[in-house]
Amino acid sequence: MFCMKEILKSAFENEIQKGKTLFISGDFENSFHHFERAHILGQKFVVPHTISHFWMLKIGIKTKNLKEVIGQLIRIPAGIIGSSIGVVPIGNTGGSNVSATIEMEIPADLLEIIEQKKDSL
Repeated sequence: MFCMKEILKSAFENEIQKGKTLFISGDFENSFHHFERAHILGQKFVVPHTISHFWMLKIGIKTKNLKEVIGQLIRIPAGIIGSSIGVVPIGNTGGSNVSATIEMEIPADLLEIIEQKKDSL
């Protein structure tokens, strides 16, 4: 996929904005949660996928979490390639606390957005 439909783009941007606001306030745990949600929504698209990993990397740096930093430094180029060729583990939250290759259940509210996107194709 090269272009996000508006409903998906809006939901992705909303999660990124929530994550940024919490990041600025120093609430890194909840910030990370919103970047994970953004990752689920954007992982099929190169730029959104990369943006979600970039913010997770920033949290890893800010919290001095070496595992997260290394994990994101690996996931960023891998995600670019995966999104480019259409091979991503659906539902994966993107953090270094989970395998980069495992598919995961998508939260119901995000699944509804994704399904609406499919209906509008």
